[in-house]
Amino acid sequence: MSKWSKWAAVAGAVGLYASSSAALTLECKNITPVPVSMAVAYLDYDGKSWMVEGWYTLEAGARANIELDSDNSIFYIYGEFQGGQQVSGGGGSLELPIYYRTFKYVQSPNGVERPDAVVSFSRGYANNGHAVITLGPIKQ
Repeated sequence: MSKWSKWAAVAGAVGLYASSSAALTLECKNITPVPVSMAVAYLDYDGKSWMVEGWYTLEAGARANIELDSDNSIFYIYGEFQGGQQVSGGGGSLELPIYYRTFKYVQSPNGVERPDAVVSFSRGYANNGHAVITLGPIKQ
């Protein structure tokens, strides 16, 4: 299974522009010819608890906004494209457990029991509560 080791390699992956600060909005675009499923990690409003949400699925060429309960400008994202390529790793990445059938959980300081996998989430930044994430291209 191949990985994208650099978040920046995701076509300028995180454009950091504009909007409100009421919540964290990730404007996602999948510019590939295959679906992608993503999980997002962020600090919630208390600033102490790491939340992990997944799985958001974007079909080929789709766009969608993800609204997160956070006013933090830093978030982490992990993605799996149909065919096995991943959005993961890069500078400032964060290793976190994932569950494929769980949508939202609080990251325990002692770890999570029996995760499906431990993966490298790529770090992203938002500006004024908004980030643009372009997923792709993928290697054929």
